[in-house]
Amino acid sequence: MLRAMNRQLRRAQAKMDKKAEIEKEKRKQARREKVQEARERRRRMREDAKVRAAPGAPAPAARRTYTPEERKRLPGRFSGAFMFATVFFIALQAAVPADQKELGQSLIGAGFFLMYGYFATLFLSRRGLPRALTTAAVGGVTLAVVLGVMQAVQGQPIDWWMCGLGAVGVPIGAYLGRAVFNAAPRT
Repeated sequence: MLRAMNRQLRRAQAKMDKKAEIEKEKRKQARREKVQEARERRRRMREDAKVRAAPGAPAPAARRTYTPEERKRLPGRFSGAFMFATVFFIALQAAVPADQKELGQSLIGAGFFLMYGYFATLFLSRRGLPRALTTAAVGGVTLAVVLGVMQAVQGQPIDWWMCGLGAVGVPIGAYLGRAVFNAAPRT
């Protein structure tokens, strides 16, 4: 009786060992396939980069066109309206007389510059422009400089906090906008 039980235990243990070995082999194979897929993806990216960098190669398209169905799935549906609204609020913040302005109001104005960079990048990316981040950042920094010049021309003291932090905030907002646009699911 004891021998029969031991034999049954050995068989059960062997069966479990075999099952564990099969599972282990499946995991190894899945890992190999995943690594091979990553290698293939990197190889294709290298080849694509070589083709783009090759002399005489056709220049990349200036603009990416999206179908109406694709456009519905892109992030930033109302980014254009928000971008123009932030420009309006930046102008309102700049119009506050210098004797009534406090540091908090200047920081709020700088926050609007960050929002401008974010929404402008989403707006331009949604339209398929290849250099949306650069265009938004340059536009926002230019807006900050123009506001500072306009305050100086009007004889008002320049709001250095708003213009300086705003000029730094625009590229940060642009990077955030690009990150959101690139991370959004397209399916």
